[in-house]
Amino acid sequence: MMRHSQFHALRCALLASGLMSGAVFAPSAMADDAGPQNTVFVGLAYLQNHSSLPNLSGYNTPANLNLKVGNAATLGIVYVRNLPGPFSFELVLGYPPRLRTDAEGSGWGALRGVGVTDVDVYSPTAFINYHFFGDYAKWDPFVGLGINYTKFTNTKALPPLTGAQGPTQINLSDSWGAAAHVGLIYRFNPKWSVVGTVAIADVQSNLTSTSFSSVNPSVITSQAKTHINFHPIVYTLALGYSF
Repeated sequence: MMRHSQFHALRCALLASGLMSGAVFAPSAMADDAGPQNTVFVGLAYLQNHSSLPNLSGYNTPANLNLKVGNAATLGIVYVRNLPGPFSFELVLGYPPRLRTDAEGSGWGALRGVGVTDVDVYSPTAFINYHFFGDYAKWDPFVGLGINYTKFTNTKALPPLTGAQGPTQINLSDSWGAAAHVGLIYRFNPKWSVVGTVAIADVQSNLTSTSFSSVNPSVITSQAKTHINFHPIVYTLALGYSF
């Protein structure tokens, strides 16, 4: 009887211990399962280009003409969807920034350093992120790899260029390339957070500049081409809401 009573007490103790352990560990797992699955971030994005390109060349194009692509700040919008495990899917959008390109090189003469073109840049980027401390950590560092698509629209030759060359059309080809970023999320609570990221992408484009006669718009007076590697770095700081 004594042994049976001791065995029964031990069994009850182990059972109670198991229940307590479940009570300790289950809420964390349940929190992960029941936590917000979607987050929208809105904030400031700063695009910094480190462009490189061969000199412009082509029909009736002077030597030593080059370009420097400028920087821009814009509104950044990011959607994040939690995935199983320490992963998430991220889609980066935003209001398309307008980039100005300045004349570079001795061939431009008095136009050197002057803005010659403007262009709007649509650049959606998709990432798969890895979160080092899980999706719901208060401090949440992460890295991501993805793909970028860049489309150049509303390209405009500015008056300094058209004044020197005549009416001019600028064309920039679309770009597909790899992208990567690192970031850190700080969560104030399950609903609100702030994120900072630094991203790079492979963005390249073929530029063609075609100038026409002011007297006869059907006559091409010059045409220049080059290949631009933008080497962009994008810095983002945004406020997020999870649901």
